[in-house]
This record gives sequence, structure tokens and C-alpha cells, in this order.
Amino acid sequence: MGLKNLSISHKVLIVFSIVVGLATLSFLHLLNKNYQQQLVKEGKIIAQQVIIFRKWIAGFNTIWTENKYNPDIGYLLSLDAKNGVLKSYGDKEVLQDIGEVHFYAHNPALATRELSRLVNIEYGWSFRAVSDRYLAPADKPDKWEEKAIKAIEKEYKKGNTSGEYWGWDGDKFRFAKALRVEKACLKCHGTPDEVDPIYKKAIIAKYGEEAFRRASGYKVGELRGIISVTIVPPGLISSAINMVDIWNVLALILAFAIFWYFAKSEIIKPIERLTKAAHDISVGKLDIDLGVRGLKEEEVKDEITKLAIAIDRLRASIQIAMERLRKRKK
Repeated sequence: MGLKNLSISHKVLIVFSIVVGLATLSFLHLLNKNYQQQLVKEGKIIAQQVIIFRKWIAGFNTIWTENKYNPDIGYLLSLDAKNGVLKSYGDKEVLQDIGEVHFYAHNPALATRELSRLVNIEYGWSFRAVSDRYLAPADKPDKWEEKAIKAIEKEYKKGNTSGEYWGWDGDKFRFAKALRVEKACLKCHGTPDEVDPIYKKAIIAKYGEEAFRRASGYKVGELRGIISVTIVPPGLISSAINMVDIWNVLALILAFAIFWYFAKSEIIKPIERLTKAAHDISVGKLDIDLGVRGLKEEEVKDEITKLAIAIDRLRASIQIAMERLRKRKK
């Protein structure tokens, strides 16, 4: 069916539907762009906070927990103490005599895993420190993380030191931030003369000789790995639905109603009226009123009104010609 076989009403509806469709696609494109920018911002904040958290721990060498550790993650060192005493900061008064107590050391890597585990339980997203020269099997990068490490290394060689990479991995949004070696890292990951002998023995005992060799020998400033952040956000359509409320729907209905009223009153009905008038004139009905008598074409800007004036002028000309013809016959 061609457009000539459609009424003006149908054509207006088709055009309006196309405009609404294109506007919707434009809105979704803009939403997707802002949506991803927000996810990048969120991933960057998480990664930066993790790096600061790790720096804080590295500044104190390790953090110690009392009589408790996560069996799934373990600890690096243990300290058994007996007959200790409890004092307030800056006060020599003994508040409590402590009997046997056990402390467990957690280096930045272990603390990162424990924190990520808690975050994953609470919020559903996670982060971890991974490296292509991993120490623990849990720190071995997956395919996306391997790609991120290579991309960050490549950009760093070009002089781009931002050290960031992001993208979608299925329905997950992932963000990677470069993790570079600092001086505090050398006691575990430095050259043989820089690694602390105690930490070396503890690392080998926990992960093995091969893992220690793989994860050591770094220098300050080198890429140790990445902080890998994984976010499982709601889908784009879900986000769009959440952004739409009753006022958006009412505004869209009102816009459609205004458009349809304007199109019906100012375009469709006038054209239907002109079509009927042209038909009446064609069958000899010349006593019709198009509602434009007295109007001058040069004073009117509306094209449909100008067309009505022209048809009315044609009607008047035909009427005059018919009257002259009848007078000649008499």
C-alpha cells in the first residue's frame, strides 16, 4: 500500500510515531552514555579507595587481628602472647590483665581479599588486586583482567600514565586501575636483598617457593598489577524505567494530545473541508462557503488558508462564467 492510499490522519500518525521513535532512541543513547560515565566514575572511586586502603596497611607493614581470622583466606604471620596488659593511649594505668592471646597478621593483599568479600556480601559488587605475576592463586587474572593489564601497559609505554581501563564483560561492568610498586611493597615483592627475610619465609610457607620467585624482583614504579572492580548494575532499560515516573508519562500524553489537536484542527479538518469543497465545485455546487470571504491572499501566511482563498476564487470565477453562459443562451 502506497502513501497515496493512506489518509492524512494515518500519515500524521505515522510521522508522529517515527518522531517519537527517533526521540526515544536519542534518549536511550544519551542515557547509555551517562549511564556508562556514572559506572566509570563509580569504578574509579572504588579503585582509588582500595589503593588508599592498601597504602594505609603497607604504611604499618601489616594489620593484626586478635584471636580471629578468616579460615578461607588465612593470615601471613601469627603472634602468640601471654600475660599481656591492656592500657589506654597515653596512660600507664593497667585496665586489664590479658591471659593468652593470639594475633594474626594480614598484609595488603590478604586485607584486600577480606574487604572485597564483605563488600560483595553487602552490595553485590567486588574488587580484587590481580597480577600476571600473581602470588596467590586467588590473585591470578581472568581473561578480561589479562586484557586490561596489557592495555594499561601499552598505554603506559606511550606516555599515558592514567593507568585505567574499563568495559563490559557480559552483564557486568568492569573497571581496572593500575597498581604500581611503591617502596613499602619491596619488603615482600622487591629484589632478594630488599625482601624482608621474615616475610620471605612466611610467603614461601603460605604460597610456595615458585610463587615467591614469580611475585618478587620488582622495582619502585613498575606495574605490579591492577585493582579490578566488578559491578553488576541494573540493565539500561531498567534504569530508564526507574527514571520515568507518572509525570513523564502524563507529559508525553499531554504532548501527544496537543500535537493531535493541532494537526486535526489546523491541518486535517481544513484539508478535508477543501477536498469536499473541490468535489462540490466539480459537480456544479457553487453556493458553498469556505469561510475565507473578505480575506486577501497577500495578507495571509497560512498555506492552507491561501489554498482555500484560491479555491474560493476559482469557485467565484466558475460561478461568474456559468452566469454569463446562461445569459448568452437567453
